[in-house]
Order: sequence, then C-alpha cells, then structure tokens
Amino acid sequence: MDELKRKYAKFLIEGCLKLQEGDKLFIIGYNLIEDFIKIIIEEAKKLGIRDIKTLINDPFKQKELYLTKSYEEIISDPLMDRTMYNKMARDGYAFLSLSSTLPGFYEDVNAELLSKVARYQMKSISEYKEYQLKGKIKWNISAVPNKIWAKDLFGLEDEDKLWNVVFDICLIREDDPIVAWEQKLNMLKRRAEYLNNLKIDHLVYRNSFGTNVSIGLPRGYLFCSADEGSGKGNIVNMPTEEVFTSPDRLRVNGRVYSSKVLLHNSNIIEDFWLEFKDGKIVNYDAKRGKEILKGIIETDGGSHYLGEVAIVDYTSPISLTNILFKNTLFDENASCHLAIGEAFPECIENGLDKSKEELLELGLNMSHEHVDFFIGTSDLEIKAVLQNGGETVIMKDGNFVEV
Repeated sequence: MDELKRKYAKFLIEGCLKLQEGDKLFIIGYNLIEDFIKIIIEEAKKLGIRDIKTLINDPFKQKELYLTKSYEEIISDPLMDRTMYNKMARDGYAFLSLSSTLPGFYEDVNAELLSKVARYQMKSISEYKEYQLKGKIKWNISAVPNKIWAKDLFGLEDEDKLWNVVFDICLIREDDPIVAWEQKLNMLKRRAEYLNNLKIDHLVYRNSFGTNVSIGLPRGYLFCSADEGSGKGNIVNMPTEEVFTSPDRLRVNGRVYSSKVLLHNSNIIEDFWLEFKDGKIVNYDAKRGKEILKGIIETDGGSHYLGEVAIVDYTSPISLTNILFKNTLFDENASCHLAIGEAFPECIENGLDKSKEELLELGLNMSHEHVDFFIGTSDLEIKAVLQNGGETVIMKDGNFVEV
C-alpha cells in the first residue's frame, strides 16, 4: 500500500503537475490526510523541489466555528483565511489541492451561513482565480481517501479499500501511469477535435429523467481535455474522463434534472432540477438540500448561468465501479455534467489573451462560483445542431458516438 501511495504521489507531481527540479509547490489539504501529504513532500524533494509550502485545514475546528460563532467572527478567524492563495499565485507556486471528502459533515450547520462564508472565501481569492483561469500557474485537484469518506461509502472505516479504488481509477497499477494517461488523453483530444470541427451552434439534451434543454455554444468555442485546462499542458483533474467547453451564457433554454447526488461543502443536494430561460436559472427545486442549492445559485449574478458543458461516457471506468463517490472530482467523470458559474477562457479561440469584458461579449460567463452537477444517464441523447443548419447525434444511450 505504501509503495502505491508513493507511486501516486510521484505521479501527481511529475505526471499531473509536470514539476521539475527548482519548481515551487503549494499543497492544500485536511489534517486527516497529513500522512499522505508527508509522502508528497518526500517525493517532491527527491525530484529536487525544495520550496514547498502547505495549508493544512482542520475541518473539526472549522465546524466548531460554524456552530459557535457569528459570520463576522468566522471570516475574521485565521482558520478561515484563504488569502495565502493569492500570494502563492503571485509567487509562481504550482497548486496541488487534495480533495478528501467528508460526506454530511456539515449537515447540522446552518446552510445559509455555510454559503455566506463560502462566498466570502471565494471572493477573497479572486486574484488566485484570475491566475488560474488565465493559465498563469500550474494547478491540479486530486482525491485522497480518509476514514470518514470510506465509512460513508462502504459502511466500515476501510481506508485501504478506498485507496485501492483510487489506484485502479487513476491507473496507478500500470507500469508507467504517465504513459497510460498520455494514451487516454490522446483519445480525449481526438474527441475534442472532432467536436470542434463540427462547428456546433447548439446542443439539445434529452433523457427519461425529464432533461430537455438547448445549450448554445459561442462562435469560436473550443472543447478541451484536462491537460489543456491550465494553459500549461499539465493535468488539472485526476482522474479525468471528460472533454469540456463553455456555453453561450445567454442561450440556454429548458430544464435539466440531476442524475446523481451533489455534495457541496460536505452537504448533500439530491434529486434537483434547474429551469433556464435565455441562459438564466429562473426556477429550481430539490428533494434534499434546496437551501444549499439556493446558496450556490445566489452567490452572485453569474451564478445564475452556466459556465461549463462536459461530455463523459456513461460507461466510463468510474461509472463502471457502480460507486456514488459523493466527490465531484470522481462523480463528474462518471457521466455528462454541467457547471453553474465561471466559464473557462481556454474554451474559446484566443480566450486566454482576452479581457473579462471581451469574454463576456463573446458569451462566456463570469462568477466567483463554479459548481459541477451531473445529468448523464444510460439513455441520454445529445444532438448537435450545426452552424450550417445540419444535425448530428454526438451521444446516444449515454455514450459518445464514435466516428
């Protein structure tokens, strides 16, 4: 197990972030996974990376703040300060964010307070987000198991069982994970190139859940794979099975239904739908977690619109595990998904060189928020209506129609 953890850590540094001797690394994660963070630091130092900074968060102390303090006291507490992100971005550090899910952890915390603090924190790192979205820094988000997460999935605190699932999905048992992922990413790049060459005007989604929505794409849209997402050629999400683009924020009409549970700030949103008119969310509901969903949508003006459209096979390796991970990083790569909020500048021609005003003019959305949610099903069909008036089905029975 230790050998595979070290192999995973080395892969995140070399294969995902593509760091070399002399680079600088900033690691963000919970104290629950400090043992793995130590392994990452050890492996990074072996590669000649000496300048390593960490931000270790204690979720139990943070939860205590939510339960005992006012909003003003919470945001002024050093435990909640995220402005270090801005300095690390300015100083050229690569960001490694370790996603270690705590399902239901904040269920007894006031949902409105959680959302309000989350909005404040997102706004406080706007400089970092600008560096990230403009491709000025390397960054990666990858998952790390913990006992709380394992118990929620398997009924026992079997962390090793969850580690083994992560190793399988992330191809860590392969002789050379870097080569294995290069092959997978080449397939995704071919898929993205095909979609870009189609010159799509809009996409029409339909399935038996009730999803029936038209999503317009801006002129000059670009579908990308995860190693094109940072602008620096590194893999921004591990694992990844998607090709993605950003829609025209004003050309979304219809209704979409979630196909999987969404975990946001460790709170569950279940069985929800969103209705769009001229791009804007005009109505919504959820069987569970409606207040959390409301908090996402009401983050700012841009969080009423979509920022991402992602194509993922329903029979992806993650989907075939038949595990609902309650972790967006995994669940978004088990089926097609959309995202509320911020769009990606790299998803339009020459977007990384354009100002926010220019991107807005071209149809891309701006927001402090970006929340993925899942709509893929075994009977999802996506039809592409082309700029020349033609039509072609790009997904049938939940899977990409290979050409």
